[in-house]
Amino acid sequence: MNRRELLIAGAGLLTLFTPLRAEEETVKLLFPVTFRDRKRWKKVFLRIRASINLWGAGADIEVVAYDEGIAFLDRFENGEFEERIENLILYGVKFRACRVAMKMFNVSEESLFDGVKTVRSGFEYHVLKVKEGYIPIYL
Repeated sequence: MNRRELLIAGAGLLTLFTPLRAEEETVKLLFPVTFRDRKRWKKVFLRIRASINLWGAGADIEVVAYDEGIAFLDRFENGEFEERIENLILYGVKFRACRVAMKMFNVSEESLFDGVKTVRSGFEYHVLKVKEGYIPIYL
C-alpha cells in the first residue's frame, strides 16, 4: 500500500470514531435480547456503551427482551446488572419487556428494573422498530 492509500484509509477510519454532529441523521439501534446467557448479556452492555461512546447523543438505542431473554430485565434473576441498566436509562437507552414472555416465564411487572416499559409482544415490537429504520444488533 502506498502512502496516499494509507492516508485515505486512515482518514476513513477516523470518521468511524467521530461522533455524529447534530445536523446529521440519528443512528437508531435495536438490541433484541432473546437469550438467557450471562456472557452474551455482558456483550449487550459492552456494545451499548460502545455505541454511546461512538455516537453520543446521535444514537437512539432501544433494548427489547423477549422469549428466554426476558430474564435480562428481571431484577430477581439478573440483579447484578441493575446499576448498569439504571445508568443506561439515564443516558437515554430505552428498555422494553415483552408481556407475552413475562407471562410464559412468570415474570411480574414488579420484578422488572425501574424504568423498563412493557410491550404487548417483543417480536412484534422488534419487527415494527426495524420497519421504522432501527438497525438490529444481534449478539
